[in-house]
Amino acid sequence: MKYILTLCTVLLSAWQLRAGILSECYTKMAMPLQLNYLHFGYTESLHELDHNFRPWQASIYTGKGDMYCSVFHVTKADTLSDGKRKATSLSDYRSGQLLYQDYGTDGQVPVTQGMLEEQPYTLARYTPVLLLQHFLSEEIEESKDAPAGYAVYKSVLNGRHISLYIRKSDRLLDKVSILEHDDLYGDVLSTLYYSDYAQLEGQLHYPRKIRVEKYNGKLTDEIQVHGAELREKAPVLLTPPDDYALWQPPLEEINIRTEKYNDRIHFIELEHTDDRSLLVEFDHFLLVAEAPLNSENGERILAEAAKIAPGKPVKYFVFGHHHPHYLGGLRAFVHQGARIICSDVNKEYVEYIARAPHTLQPDKLQQEPKPLRTELVKDSLRISEGGYEMIIYFIGNASQHTDDYLLYYFPQEKLLFQDDLVWIPKEGPPAKAGARQEGLYKAIQGLGIQVETIIQSWPVRDYGVKTIIPFRELEESVQKQ
Repeated sequence: MKYILTLCTVLLSAWQLRAGILSECYTKMAMPLQLNYLHFGYTESLHELDHNFRPWQASIYTGKGDMYCSVFHVTKADTLSDGKRKATSLSDYRSGQLLYQDYGTDGQVPVTQGMLEEQPYTLARYTPVLLLQHFLSEEIEESKDAPAGYAVYKSVLNGRHISLYIRKSDRLLDKVSILEHDDLYGDVLSTLYYSDYAQLEGQLHYPRKIRVEKYNGKLTDEIQVHGAELREKAPVLLTPPDDYALWQPPLEEINIRTEKYNDRIHFIELEHTDDRSLLVEFDHFLLVAEAPLNSENGERILAEAAKIAPGKPVKYFVFGHHHPHYLGGLRAFVHQGARIICSDVNKEYVEYIARAPHTLQPDKLQQEPKPLRTELVKDSLRISEGGYEMIIYFIGNASQHTDDYLLYYFPQEKLLFQDDLVWIPKEGPPAKAGARQEGLYKAIQGLGIQVETIIQSWPVRDYGVKTIIPFRELEESVQKQ
């Protein structure tokens, strides 16, 4: 092992003669970790986009952890808390191998090639050592287009465009930018800022503060490093199973099924996302409600709409609320020329998604830009033609789920379509209603509409709940003591 490390040191030294400022930064921030580990504790605040009430509203978590890091090997144990619950994870990473015990699990979870390859930039929120090692070993040359006072090095790692910004003044890493594709938000930039540098044993420089700006600056995390020291060994947190191998997830099967409810109402089920979209056929146009997760699914729904009603354009696209399972495919409908129905609560969010660059993985709207056209619903919006009508109702936070919630009502059928508020089991009697269920019932009562049947968009098959629900069962669940 010592021979291998010595050989690596010699090879790196030869490259350093040509690597310039990157090499000098590596010498200060990583070279001592060829034979030692940097051990430190940390605390962090995390802001994550979960299923919250408003667009860009973040769930806030606090975390603390313990890391051992060399240029070849990293172990990490950490705990996250949302103020009510705590969960712990363990990881052990080295070239060609990642062992991982996820939050809330009792044992190791399967690891994919992608999970393995993302470790250098994922762990950079605590220490940039692995990124510096990668850039140096790949012989990345200094970029010619750099701001004054910086040496910049650029590379692509696991599909991410990563740039290192090294200060010429002291040869320390100032920041790392990571540009990656997000199905919903397109080209997403994260920037990691390193500051408050300290020095160990006169040789190793490390940052004690890291600020992470995510989602193009919409969210910010903060990390504080403390108790740093050099160690010769790292503890054993996880051991590889005898049959260790990277997991190859099965190819996703795209199964789409259409169902005709009557001559006006059709449902498009996307089994791979567990969603049901609504298609309403008027005399000369169509309305589509809900498109899950990404532009590709939006295009699939448009293709099914063309089969159901050839020659009729999709005039309107509407989503019940801003979570990805309902508006994720919005860009496909913008490209098609549909008018997007939304509310004041989420109009700016719709504009952001429709106008976001998708240069890393271009969709049709990126390749052929089209203007966004919106139509606002305040209390209600009536869509009608040829004597047939549907009414879109805004119930907002009465849903007990989001502030922008919409319902779709069909007076002729006494039918209500909604996204995800009813949770009545397929087997056995309805249980006492939760907050969402009760919120929907009160909204229906407040609107004074006659409903006989409720149909739900998600989930279609999982979770063991009904998605076609007689109104009497909703009422029974609310009245239950």
